Amino acid sequence: MTEAQRKRALRRARIPWSEEVADPRDARGQRHGHHGLLALMALAFACGRTVLRRMEELSEDVGQKTRRALGLPKRVADTTLYRLLSQQSPAGLRETLQAMVKTWLEQKVVRNDLFPVGVMSVDGKSIWTSTRHVVDGARVSVGPDGTVASLSSLRAVLTSSSARPCVDLELMAAKQGESPAFRRMFPRLCEELGSSFLIVTADAGLTCRENARLVTAQGKHYLFGLKGNQQHLHSLAQRAFALCPGGLRARTEERRDGNTLVRELHTLSVYDAPAVDMEGAEQFWCVTQVTHPPQGEPTTEVRYFISSVPLGLLTPTQQLHLVRLHWGIENGHNWTMDVMLQEDDRQPCQATKDSIEVTTWLRLLGYNLLAVWRARAPRKDCLPLSWSRAMELLRDLLVAATPAELTPVLV
Repeated sequence: MTEAQRKRALRRARIPWSEEVADPRDARGQRHGHHGLLALMALAFACGRTVLRRMEELSEDVGQKTRRALGLPKRVADTTLYRLLSQQSPAGLRETLQAMVKTWLEQKVVRNDLFPVGVMSVDGKSIWTSTRHVVDGARVSVGPDGTVASLSSLRAVLTSSSARPCVDLELMAAKQGESPAFRRMFPRLCEELGSSFLIVTADAGLTCRENARLVTAQGKHYLFGLKGNQQHLHSLAQRAFALCPGGLRARTEERRDGNTLVRELHTLSVYDAPAVDMEGAEQFWCVTQVTHPPQGEPTTEVRYFISSVPLGLLTPTQQLHLVRLHWGIENGHNWTMDVMLQEDDRQPCQATKDSIEVTTWLRLLGYNLLAVWRARAPRKDCLPLSWSRAMELLRDLLVAATPAELTPVLV
């Protein structure tokens, strides 16, 4: 990589720690800087080092001068990192994550380059599951394999950007679902990053009158999925398209894994329809996907949606693209967090609910650093780098960086 690329990558890694991120350690006998330790763990996650021992090795690999620039005069022991995680409060980490994304938006590092307007996708995701012990505040269930404790979260991802950064997270209480978490998160999201998006997309778990009213009250538009949990609206949409399927609005065809996928969009207006009791509802959308394998019979999947997107704001092709864009939170963020950053399999510290949440925030900081670095890195055959290759190159940059480059960036 060139020197300019190296410097650009390091500038992207600046972590603007909030003043609320307090140091829980004793003021005496501190060997390593507090922000340096947190930055080390976030960067380690970005490099695919998800175990504390691997983070310790990374602190050794970056060299003595770079450690000094980070406020880490010596190699950091994994026990030191564990003690910090077990004591650290999550206060201020949300503000740190949002300040990072806002800085990238202002600098045009993160742009709505995949869609003409900003799209924020919201989805639930598990952050911790254990069959061995329980922490206060976790959801506890009893199944065939015994007692299972878990913590879940609701996340917001800017899917209209090719980087797909995560911009907020709301931890769900033990006896609460996604909708209460959404009503806590969404006003905060609009206050901090409202100018970056216009449309909110979500699965059927968030489809309800209260959430539709909340979205429209903030001047945004929604695209909510419809499934069996919304029996009235789902059956209404099924009957409406069975009686009057409407004209074909858009059609796409693509090849994937040897199969041919054909998608078709049909829409029906529900404006002022008394049976549709959803604030701002404009249309029902029906997306039919037919998968044609090389051999055998094709399979058909039908999905229904309710939308408040005004008529004329998007073209039919853009409407179909919006449906597929929502899956960016699953294919881009959730998959990467699970497979590459091993969120489901690696929890460095499970001492308390706070320690699990702190680890999640640090992992999200690492994911955003990695995702933005990958989105801006040179492409191969018009395709982005693989996640594993992006991790490898990012680690090489951190190891090769000089103190002068790191001091204003990561300290």
